[in-house]
Amino acid sequence: MDEIYMLSRFEDINFTSILSLNAPDPERIHFMWGFSKDFAMCGIRVAVLHTRNKEIRSALNRLASFHRCPGPIQCILRQLIADREWINKTYIPTNQRRLREAHRIIVDGLAALGIPVLQNSAGLYVWADFRKFLKAQTTEAEIDLWWKLIHGKLYINPGIAFGCCEPGWFRLVFSDVADRINLGIQRLKVTLQAYVSETIPMDDLKEVPSSLVSAKVCSDDDSSEWGEELLQRTSEARTQNNAIVNVTAFTSATG
Repeated sequence: MDEIYMLSRFEDINFTSILSLNAPDPERIHFMWGFSKDFAMCGIRVAVLHTRNKEIRSALNRLASFHRCPGPIQCILRQLIADREWINKTYIPTNQRRLREAHRIIVDGLAALGIPVLQNSAGLYVWADFRKFLKAQTTEAEIDLWWKLIHGKLYINPGIAFGCCEPGWFRLVFSDVADRINLGIQRLKVTLQAYVSETIPMDDLKEVPSSLVSAKVCSDDDSSEWGEELLQRTSEARTQNNAIVNVTAFTSATG
């Protein structure tokens, strides 16, 4: 069970960890968590795996010899988690409050553009439904829209990069300050208006609800053929465009 966002909740919900349950077969329960999301430490690739399965522990111990955590990083993280009072009373409440506000801004801003998002209560991003903006319901049309967004100084990851079976879904990370989120929404409005005007008027677009429940995601990775092209176009965009609003690389503003 991957509980990577267990501390990054922005809705008033009761969270229950898999480790707190009385599992009928504990050896088949494997818990994972890392520092990068909940502590806004995307460069600190340190994670925890808890399992009672001896075979899995043995296999991971063999791999760990090639992926040891550097001593200085261990020292920093030890000092961080040692201050439980600051984490519980200051950091987590502040981070969750800021995530809640940022989530409200991005959802309201997308709703004003007629873009629904999947309902969620934790994490750093939303899945947004751009299907009505595609010229055709194909992966090629999704990549074309993605490229137009890059030229509009927006870097928003398309669903194909995450194995989404249905073209038109994009992932927007919202964990940033309000000014940059609003700037991203403004650029998104301008870019979409210009893009859609090439084919159909904005007023003719079908109205959609502001939030959805689910999206189709492939269990197998059928997006590999697009991986090289995505990386190439991303590199070109970073070279050709300055001041791109990177909506997929925002980090939590907790300072």
